[in-house]
Amino acid sequence: MPLYAGVCETNITPPQGVWMAGYAFRPRGCTHVHDELHARAAVFNDGSCAVAILAMDLIALPNDLVARIREGIASAIGLDPKAIMLNCSHTHGGPNLGLYTSMGSRDEAYVDVLVRKLVGMTRQAAETMKPAQLAYGRAPVQIGVNRRQTLNSTGATVLGENYAGPVAPYIDVLSMAQPSGGAFGLLFSHACHGTTLGGDNLRITADFCGYAADHVRSEGKMGLTPLFLQGCCGNINPLRRSTYISAAYNGRILGEAALHAWRDATALYDDEPLSFAERTVELPFLPPREIGVVDAEIKDWERKAAEFETTNNMGALLHAQGMVAYCRTERAMAEAGPDAWHGQFPIQVLSIAGAKFVGLPAEVFVQYALDFDIQTDQPVFTLGCTNGALNYLPTAADYPLGGYEVEQAHRYYDSLMYTAECESIVRNAVYDMLGVDKPDLTPYSL
Repeated sequence: MPLYAGVCETNITPPQGVWMAGYAFRPRGCTHVHDELHARAAVFNDGSCAVAILAMDLIALPNDLVARIREGIASAIGLDPKAIMLNCSHTHGGPNLGLYTSMGSRDEAYVDVLVRKLVGMTRQAAETMKPAQLAYGRAPVQIGVNRRQTLNSTGATVLGENYAGPVAPYIDVLSMAQPSGGAFGLLFSHACHGTTLGGDNLRITADFCGYAADHVRSEGKMGLTPLFLQGCCGNINPLRRSTYISAAYNGRILGEAALHAWRDATALYDDEPLSFAERTVELPFLPPREIGVVDAEIKDWERKAAEFETTNNMGALLHAQGMVAYCRTERAMAEAGPDAWHGQFPIQVLSIAGAKFVGLPAEVFVQYALDFDIQTDQPVFTLGCTNGALNYLPTAADYPLGGYEVEQAHRYYDSLMYTAECESIVRNAVYDMLGVDKPDLTPYSL
């Protein structure tokens, strides 16, 4: 049986008033919809195996939604849940789905509709599959900059602009076309935080990711369905920021690069079978602080929360409540002891016509993608914010420098921070799943 593929999309814009995710201290829920959010699905079937990739204009999925969506799709079209890859664009202009406790609650009615839409969309993609020829391409592009800047004056690492730091200066695409030549779908991936707009933005937006998809659709003609997949953006921010003009600019640059890569793409192997695999590794956490220290911080945050409640400062109140929740988690971990200081980390790999899609449930630093790309002969799409987002995943070399991603961000995930050892654990698992023979295990550099 030849390879078949189908695509479909749906609108997943939330209602006005939902709490947004990505930035703490937003004073209220969203006030308007600037541009709509979408989800798109691509389903592939070669007669022996079937896989699905969903691309969503969302920040990230909590574990319970990953399970609900996968189970719903599996029930609807008969896929193995581990064959379903759920990638989020990591826009900071979308709804809070319950992952970030310091940024407000999630709208359960919206979440129920979201799950039904994602399942229905994927079912329709599966029901409209047609013979497909796949092609892979890459083009140079860079809309972001490494954001981990170390200040010469103090030695502190801040969220800034590190022009010497690593980035992934390219875009990867996988196109789907009928044997007659009519292209109908384009997966495209780049690594950059969905943070053109800042925390002062209270309007729903897909950020540059949505603008890029719109550009691919409008300029690519031929009825292309565009699926943006977020790469390893943990330490990458857009260079141009703060305005919707900048978001549109970033998206247009990225979308044009995607079209360039598509037009120069090379056909992939017709005889390469589809496959999928998922492996869960245990990642160790850094030890929690002493219980007395944590208790003191809990009291401090509770005092602040009471003050913010009397002044009706909702953004600060939610943040304080989220920090109380984190500290209680840290206290429970301290009480449980070292046997509890680790967490499960599922790694997924799909193989589609020889192209590899690596799904990692974290805000992953870009060095991982650069490494897997070099050490694998076949095209590799290394994707962060996939099948959830559990934490940041820095490199071991980043720990001595500290900074937000290493020292603070884990609190928003209500989790202890991973240890530097996690780099080698994740790398070795991915090498094995990709079939890398005699990988270079040199630690990543900055």
